[in-house]
Amino acid sequence: MKPKTMASYLPALSKVIEDTEKTGSDMNPDFEKLRQAIDDNAVADLGTATLAATKATFQKGTDAYTENLNRLQQASVPVRILGRHKQLVAAYRNYSQACQAMVDSIDPENQTVDVETFNDSEHEQENMMEKITSAAQRIMSMVM
Repeated sequence: MKPKTMASYLPALSKVIEDTEKTGSDMNPDFEKLRQAIDDNAVADLGTATLAATKATFQKGTDAYTENLNRLQQASVPVRILGRHKQLVAAYRNYSQACQAMVDSIDPENQTVDVETFNDSEHEQENMMEKITSAAQRIMSMVM
């Protein structure tokens, strides 16, 4: 293993994790508002403009997750953590796909949300984030 590879991998991994946390935080207010509207059966009350803005925010975040996934896939990975890295990439891919499903569940024109798809996506995102966190922590512990 070349020290240079580890020296380039760790900052790349840290950047992806930081960007993921920031993106999630940026989207959270819109998510909370939409989640409340779904729980109150009041999605139509949000109106077309709010739903369109929420969908746009979610799409921007999902696009950022896709960029993070690409960065992970293109990272130079030290051999000794390759297995963990592959687990991380798989979980991140599933997370990104679940986020896209959530985006796609929102229909601003008809002022509706496919609640089943939205809920499934939310559950999958939670599961995948646990796997991402676990894989990242294992990688960090392997190199420390």
